[in-house]
Amino acid sequence: MIGLARLLGGASDASDGSDEGAATAAQAGATTTEVATTASEPVKQGKKKRKARPTAPPTPELAEPSGPCTPSDITVTPAVATATGGADVPITLNLRTVTSPACTWQVSPETVTLKITSGTDRIWASQECPAAIPVQDVVVRQAVDTPVVVTWNARRSDEECSGLTEWALPGYYHVEAAALAGEPTNVQFELVRPSSAVITKTVTPKPQPDGEKGRAHQAGDDGAGVSEPNG
Repeated sequence: MIGLARLLGGASDASDGSDEGAATAAQAGATTTEVATTASEPVKQGKKKRKARPTAPPTPELAEPSGPCTPSDITVTPAVATATGGADVPITLNLRTVTSPACTWQVSPETVTLKITSGTDRIWASQECPAAIPVQDVVVRQAVDTPVVVTWNARRSDEECSGLTEWALPGYYHVEAAALAGEPTNVQFELVRPSSAVITKTVTPKPQPDGEKGRAHQAGDDGAGVSEPNG
């Protein structure tokens, strides 16, 4: 009886140990799974800072005119972008003041002079063609240019500004501009040769005589061959 009790007790102990081992293994497995799950979670990254967009510089405030300009305070700088012989040439007069921040002024043949020369040869002058200088009221500033456009007809001028004079030849010229009582400014420009016009001629086919329509070429025609007699 004592031996049977020990045998049964040992079996019970073995069963308890097995259950405890299974529980421990289950806990270990749960812990391992939990650790693996935690390690697989992605790491959140912070938001990237947006780059600041470059901003345009603020537009400077233009000075308001304080009154009429003094003629000697005006500078006139001519500029010629393109000049082609045989066509009107736009000349831009850029106006600025020397000392006054801003003032009012009237552009006219009486306040502005303009001439075009080639060496010692005077080609064109606004004194002979005053209508080329537009009459307009402008605000002239020290900080920015005030542009006024004058058109030269690419011809020589005469006392009547007839427009019937010779064309100016391709080459280099000087344009000089000034406000009355102001210092003149001289700029060189090139008058280029106009591009040649391309004339395309359309050739119209000549009609064939009625007798030659649909006629096949025969040996001996136009020396293209010799027909041999039969036999």
